[in-house]
Amino acid sequence: MNKTVNGKTKIYGLIGNPVEHTLSPFIHNSLAEALNINMVYVPFHVTSGNLKASIQGAKALGVQGLNVTVPYKVEVMSELDTIHKLAKQAGAVNTIVVTSEGMSGYNTDIEGLKQCLINNQISLRKGHIVLIGAGGAAKAAAILCASQEASRISIINRSYEESYLLKEQVKKYYTLPIDILNYDEISKLEEIDIAIQCTPLGMYPKIDHSPIQEDTFYKKCHYAVDLIYNPAQTKFLHQAQVNGCYSVNGLEMLFYQAVKAFELWHHQRVDKIVSDEILQELKHTIYQ
Repeated sequence: MNKTVNGKTKIYGLIGNPVEHTLSPFIHNSLAEALNINMVYVPFHVTSGNLKASIQGAKALGVQGLNVTVPYKVEVMSELDTIHKLAKQAGAVNTIVVTSEGMSGYNTDIEGLKQCLINNQISLRKGHIVLIGAGGAAKAAAILCASQEASRISIINRSYEESYLLKEQVKKYYTLPIDILNYDEISKLEEIDIAIQCTPLGMYPKIDHSPIQEDTFYKKCHYAVDLIYNPAQTKFLHQAQVNGCYSVNGLEMLFYQAVKAFELWHHQRVDKIVSDEILQELKHTIYQ
């Protein structure tokens, strides 16, 4: 990528720990080049205890916008001036927009998952959704399911306390039924419209891991979504596919949350032709 950096170049970036393997610079710098925007996007490795200083430093240096990844999506909220509605509902921020009034927090993970499902013609409305895991990714998925009028959410997780906190977070804003199950209670589930895998289990290099082993679970599912994108087909998705489920990995969610952040920063829509081309380049880069 041939980019000229000069005195008018605006800086955007990612804060997290770790950040070494992030794909966000590829996505954002490709979008900037395609749309002829004079900016650079770089990862900032923020070590434990330095979040507040990093936000203050970004302000002082005139950084125009930030993405936030683990482990700071919740902690960063206390450093911001305003929080967007869906980010407040999810209890997590992954995008910071700098305005004349200060720093505003958004959760574009929700929008990214929404666009991923739309692209694959998967509707949450009136569906029974099973969320596997109850951490940060599950928060975004749960708020999306509730806001899109799912009929029921079932949370499968090892920690009842973590599941309960997620349930209560959603119940602050929505009234749909939410069940909590542990892995020994999977057989209680009947028909599952969509199963969304929100844990790190199965991520490279531990590709032989899956949170659910029983084929009977997958036989009940119509759609299976894994928020992991590396490998392209996790063991979870492989089991889903061989048992007749339509399966989707997490790359499109990652990509479209970045596109949404880019649009918020630059106050413009990214044309579908542009985004489709960059998404294909991204797939070629990591799955070739």
